[in-house]
Amino acid sequence: MTGFACSTDSVEENSSSFCRALEILANPNSSLGNLDFDNPKSVNQTVADLIELGEIAPASIADDTQSVASLYEDILLKLVSVSPNQRTNELRKFQNELDNVTTAARALESYGEIECGLVFTSPFEPSTVPTPSEIQDE
Repeated sequence: MTGFACSTDSVEENSSSFCRALEILANPNSSLGNLDFDNPKSVNQTVADLIELGEIAPASIADDTQSVASLYEDILLKLVSVSPNQRTNELRKFQNELDNVTTAARALESYGEIECGLVFTSPFEPSTVPTPSEIQDE
């Protein structure tokens, strides 16, 4: 009987590479954080970064990563291809897919926090940053 096993080193290396790529992409100064839909080059870089993230994802998070990356890729490519006044309307067309990928996005965020030690400002949780009116009330 022939078996197949992954060494712990390759699993850790894959997770480490994924964590580095996720950290870079999640950084506010990343290509994703600085999208310019009037500059297709910036969008193409972000799409390439998302595809790479999906390709190097550890098995435990691979499906979720692929789902999120694929949807973001579709959205970005659509938004860069239309005029600025069409972007909001085009983004609305993705609402059902965005709703469906929420669970995958949360799993990816959780993996990033637990396995990679990253801290995210979650789009799924209320912000803890005080609003201007709260600051004035102090």
